[in-house]
Amino acid sequence: MRRFIWIFCIALVGLWLLFLVAKKNKQRRIVEITLKSEHWQQRNEEIKNIPTGKYKVVFLGNSLTELFNVTEYFNDTNLLNCGIVGDFSEGLVKRIDNIAKLKPEKLFIEIGINDIIEKISLDDICDNYRDVIKKMQVQSPQTKIYIQSNLPVIINRPSFLTDDKDVNNRVLKQNKNLKKIAKEFNLTYIDIHTVFIKHPNLNELFIPDGIHLTPTAYTLWKTTLMPYLYSK
Repeated sequence: MRRFIWIFCIALVGLWLLFLVAKKNKQRRIVEITLKSEHWQQRNEEIKNIPTGKYKVVFLGNSLTELFNVTEYFNDTNLLNCGIVGDFSEGLVKRIDNIAKLKPEKLFIEIGINDIIEKISLDDICDNYRDVIKKMQVQSPQTKIYIQSNLPVIINRPSFLTDDKDVNNRVLKQNKNLKKIAKEFNLTYIDIHTVFIKHPNLNELFIPDGIHLTPTAYTLWKTTLMPYLYSK
């Protein structure tokens, strides 16, 4: 009987290890597919070819940023949107050299929700953040960097793999990490998450997928950023 219990326990451990390996391989595959996608490559090439010093402010992030029409919302042609749909924190590390080459006065970073949904380790995300910041500070030391919080989600499609409660719990943990990173590098942390959560109708801020944003949300985001965007 005892031998059977030991065999059973070993089998469980083996199955758990196989699950972890499969999960890691899935994460790796999704990130690689994204970074090799036609859209990612095209956007990165566009950014690479922008002349140094043309824009005073750069917004860097994933789809939440790319879909944020900053020129229109802020009515300012000095702003450049460098968001890429589907991007991961690893993607920012791979393209930060092109961003640093732009030599902006200010850089607003928003990244991480895709990593979090794919259950990429928060430690790995933080390591990528640190790599991005360090490279930026070395290559464009005059640029003032702002770290924006991750936003809440209302996925509303609970499953064994993904549900909004799990994602939102990880978002809260990661936002605490981002605050620490901002303090570590003496950067400004902007808490947009709390602004969204305090909105009287959270559903009004999201399109049906519960992740991407409505014009109401972008207006709220814009209002939150205004003091940082135009402060000296």
